[in-house]
Amino acid sequence: MRPSISALLSTYIILLLFACWTAAEPVQYCRFGHSPQDATVDFCLGITTHHNATANEYDMYLSMQVTRSSALGWTAVGTGSMMAGSLMFIIYGDPLSEQKLRPTVSIRTIDGHHQPHLLSSTDTGGADLRLLQAEWAPGTAVGDDVYIAKAAVVCYSCGKWPGTPMSANAKSQPWIWAWNDKQEFGAYSDDVHLKVHPYHATDDGWGRFYVDMARSIDKGGSAPSPPVIRPGVAELGASEIPGGWSWMDSLVHVHGWVMGAAFLLVFPVGVIAMRSGTSKSFQYHWILQILASILLLIGVAIGLIRAHRIDSLHHWIGVIVAICSLIQIVLGWRHHVLFVQIQRRQWASYGHIWLGRVFLLFGWTNVITGLLLTGRSFSWIAVALGLIAADAAFLVSWIWVAARRRKQRPQSEEESPLYALQLTMDDYVAVAANDVDDDYDESEARFSRDESEPVAISKKDTE
Repeated sequence: MRPSISALLSTYIILLLFACWTAAEPVQYCRFGHSPQDATVDFCLGITTHHNATANEYDMYLSMQVTRSSALGWTAVGTGSMMAGSLMFIIYGDPLSEQKLRPTVSIRTIDGHHQPHLLSSTDTGGADLRLLQAEWAPGTAVGDDVYIAKAAVVCYSCGKWPGTPMSANAKSQPWIWAWNDKQEFGAYSDDVHLKVHPYHATDDGWGRFYVDMARSIDKGGSAPSPPVIRPGVAELGASEIPGGWSWMDSLVHVHGWVMGAAFLLVFPVGVIAMRSGTSKSFQYHWILQILASILLLIGVAIGLIRAHRIDSLHHWIGVIVAICSLIQIVLGWRHHVLFVQIQRRQWASYGHIWLGRVFLLFGWTNVITGLLLTGRSFSWIAVALGLIAADAAFLVSWIWVAARRRKQRPQSEEESPLYALQLTMDDYVAVAANDVDDDYDESEARFSRDESEPVAISKKDTE
């Protein structure tokens, strides 16, 4: 392989490693229910924790988003599995007010199942809570006149909270949510009286979810920013089942394993087969690539079924590689048809080769973004990166060996009149800019020669 391509692959792997190492572990829980026809509860909560070396305590950074299209009602999340002792974050306000008022973020608690009261310094037990952000943003993804209340809060030394126990190392920390979509407000003060939520533990009124707090710990040395909410992602390190995560569901597993098999195994083996130097190499190549493309399209179909909406990097790359796979099939077929006829490369040949290289890089990238999207730990990502690095290294080595094998072909063989005549009639001498792809042409030439009629060579011709 050319040094430039080898350097490109090395840089690609290094950048992926750096991006995954520096990325904070995501923890996020969302419920998507807003629609112009039948709106239900719609909110997102993102959590990052950070060890404060000075206080020797963990600080908790929260980001909340609540989708609204009217001034009615409120939405709340809180720590713990019940209201008593919960640290509650309640959002309400009028996104269409003429005064352009910011959404109200009211932090409250209570010792039982009745009206929560505004948090006071005596309630915190040493924890320090501060509001970092409260603003309205247009909700372009769900329609006109829809707004998103964005809020960010930091809880310094949150482990000192005297109510519901909170631990930064908890693997299944319970949280509750509740909402009311009927209450009219005369004022939007942070201590306004709140009407009760519906009692049904569904989209009607309230519910529970569980968060892996341990994976939310930021590994950076300095204090982090509030976590960024990932659009369209319902659960990252969170679940509605204690100790179990929704990314364990069978469809997500099938999607991940199918796409991983396609890009980490079958596609690379198909490239290796093309340059294996055997008489059947072209046949092996297209059979393996068709199989990998089928796996890819099945995986993309499952992903589209599972996706709430296509608005993340992983989703868009998935759609792009699916389209590219279909283009690759057409280009490969067109290349073969034209090569059999004219025994040399043309636009379809180069398009197939270079799109294949870009396509494989995109596929590897999406394996990593998929692991990030489903909330996998860094150990999983490190394993995937190791496989990608092994694939890249083996492909580079194999293609380099294939190129060396061609260059080291005995000169006496190439100068033989019979060899030259055979090339003239049935084979193709590569005229590409690099020697790496010569085996590609030779392999297909052998395949086309197998399909062609035998050529009679007389003794006079050989002389």
